[in-house]
Amino acid sequence: MTRPAAERRARIVRTRHTPGRREEDGRILILTAGLFALLGLLIVGGIDVTSVQIARMHVLDAADAAAVHAADAVDKGSIYRGGIGETVTLSNASVQQSAAESLQSQSRPAHVVGWGLAPSTGTPDGATAVVRVSADVRPPMLGGVLSFIGSDISVTVESHARADID
Repeated sequence: MTRPAAERRARIVRTRHTPGRREEDGRILILTAGLFALLGLLIVGGIDVTSVQIARMHVLDAADAAAVHAADAVDKGSIYRGGIGETVTLSNASVQQSAAESLQSQSRPAHVVGWGLAPSTGTPDGATAVVRVSADVRPPMLGGVLSFIGSDISVTVESHARADID
């Protein structure tokens, strides 16, 4: 071996195994990549949670409109039997039919893949319309992953409306 080559080799060996120097070359790159992956996951999760919450508010708006429409759906049989009192007389059938018509006439919000009336839609007291709407929401970022495993996010909202006669 020539002298300059031997000196270079000795220098390389000394720098690799110098006492007090730890062998951590490249570990900061792994930590940085992990940090950015975690940061990206938090951002994507935040976008999806916000999107689901906005879709929930749109479904609640639709349920409010359906409840107001259903509160005006008078039960004709009870009016002919008992007349008009202080409130509009409702029945479970009239509330369900009116709410279903109202829901069908509205366009579905973005990211809502399906919606419908929940079984508990009706009237508890004959004067208040209670409309429960169940919707399936597919988040924009991770929606494909959720649909791959066969599940969207289910959202259920409830709205009450009453029509008093003045």
